[in-house]
Amino acid sequence: MKLRWLENGFICKELYAPFKIDKDSNYKKDLKKKLNLIKEQAEKADADDESLEIIKDYSTKILKSLDLFYKADIAGSNNIILDLVRDIGNNPFAINSVANSDAFPGIKANELQFFRGRTGTPNRELKARDMIHLPNSMRSKSGNYRFSIPGNPSLYLSNSSYGCWIEMGCPAEINFNVSPILLEGNQKVFNLAISLRDFRCLNEFEEERVHCWLKLYLLTVATCYVIKEENRAFKSEYIISQSLMMACKKMEYDGIAYYSRRVDNELFALCAINLVLFVDYNGEYSEMIKHIKIDDSFNYALYKQLNSSLSYKDYELRSTYTPYITNIGSFERQYPYRETDFYNFDKFLFTTWRDKLNDKGKDVIPWGVEI
Repeated sequence: MKLRWLENGFICKELYAPFKIDKDSNYKKDLKKKLNLIKEQAEKADADDESLEIIKDYSTKILKSLDLFYKADIAGSNNIILDLVRDIGNNPFAINSVANSDAFPGIKANELQFFRGRTGTPNRELKARDMIHLPNSMRSKSGNYRFSIPGNPSLYLSNSSYGCWIEMGCPAEINFNVSPILLEGNQKVFNLAISLRDFRCLNEFEEERVHCWLKLYLLTVATCYVIKEENRAFKSEYIISQSLMMACKKMEYDGIAYYSRRVDNELFALCAINLVLFVDYNGEYSEMIKHIKIDDSFNYALYKQLNSSLSYKDYELRSTYTPYITNIGSFERQYPYRETDFYNFDKFLFTTWRDKLNDKGKDVIPWGVEI
């Protein structure tokens, strides 16, 4: 069956995420407007009946989940999202090992690099053990974030140092510290790195994949909001994303991949793809740390003081070895990621880790973080 509506003008600029609104109280109204627009665009493009039914069903249930949450029926709200995640099933486009996930562009056989950032001055060196998730004895310090709730922290990574920097609120260079990270690769990841850009890359003859993409896209839209209102104890834009986190944990997935919401437009997010890994404590730490490698952090301001003979290193980064344009910035001012200091910093972190002496190089050390 050929899904001709892929070619018929479904895409419109109003559906490019992230969606920025002023007030928390406007979230549901604006989300409903976006979901209705998706329906209208699909109808204009002469979408197939099953696609239209998916849009209707998922939109209704997402909004119902919000209504139940606002009425303090948290269990009912979460169950709706859990049912949607179960409905998506084990389609490899949605659920896959991190090494093979479609969330991360590039050749899947190539090394997939991640980065973790923390603030701190150069005189306070942050070791590898300082860059992992909060220990159980400090879980009371865990906060309310897009894919984690107080008391249940997660480990947030990005596929570039730039992604870490914008997620941290663009800290001063002297306070910006980054560690390179490798994952064993078998972590099971739910793919929410979904955008309208993907729509152009779908094969109109692959009906099942298109319908899976559509389901993921509708969930992604609900999690793509940035609300400008400050000093909020409660954030409506986190309701669906946190419910997705809990649903994925119940399904025994290890994490969620998603585009940074801090970019100007989703078209500039390919070098800001985040991975949140769920923490499931087994004692002081989770089993997760047995399946990662991480190096000590390096300070960005200190890196920029190095002569080019020391700072310039060549390394193949999967984030930029793709057929896609990996610019950062905005439509008015966009720049190739390869032409930034962040890109060179990424390569520096991995080459210096690879070339460490005394059996401390990334290719020599065993999996697991020493505590």
